[in-house]
Amino acid sequence: MEKNVENSSIPTIFHITHAKCGSQWIKKILTQCFPDKIVQTEIYSNHFLNKPIQKGKIYPALFVNKQQFYSVKLPSNYKKFIIIRDLRDTLISLYFSLKISHPILYPSMKVTREHLKSLSENEGLKFMINSNKLERIIEIQISWVNSDDTIIKYEDLLTNDTQILKKIIISDFQLPISGKKLHEIIIENKFKNVTGREPGIEDILQHNRKGIKGDWKNYFTPEIKELFKQKYGEHLIKAGYEDNLNW
Repeated sequence: MEKNVENSSIPTIFHITHAKCGSQWIKKILTQCFPDKIVQTEIYSNHFLNKPIQKGKIYPALFVNKQQFYSVKLPSNYKKFIIIRDLRDTLISLYFSLKISHPILYPSMKVTREHLKSLSENEGLKFMINSNKLERIIEIQISWVNSDDTIIKYEDLLTNDTQILKKIIISDFQLPISGKKLHEIIIENKFKNVTGREPGIEDILQHNRKGIKGDWKNYFTPEIKELFKQKYGEHLIKAGYEDNLNW
């Protein structure tokens, strides 16, 4: 009986996002809320792209663009939510992650880490901007920004996570959890409660490095700002993070 309910009345949930966008934060909340429904993530979203979809389950942290998402045979009853982040903050988070904190998953990451460690911070950020490190993230962002889907900004979650997640999980998706229980799990996973640090207090050795928005302002020199504008300034406008290039 319970299995039938799971497969018919409870929607299959897809959390779509990109690297350095709080994916593990949201995954942890979903896992604590629904531990028996989580489909374990695999590199390159292989669990979603190359395996049959498990109906009534939750797929957290899918790094897929719109075309990839709809290339999969989806169940009739599903819901999705999409989270993106300011590409400037994404760059800074990715820089520290690749240079210091992220586990080495494949040989090219090791090469990148060694190279970044050989460069000054400014030169390292220039390398990141001039490389293809942000291209996949842009591809994901733009594919969804150009759709009719509602986009959730990571920055809004930082200041209003409880209200936003309650609306998604309970009001919109009608998943089986009480507001009280969900509230407790969200609070438990706030940056301060997880790290013991106030947001903004940095620890570059940790995955949860700083927990704030606008951190790029602490690292963008005039040279980095100009280079970023030249290459990605128009993307910031398309993604809704700036109205023009005068930032």
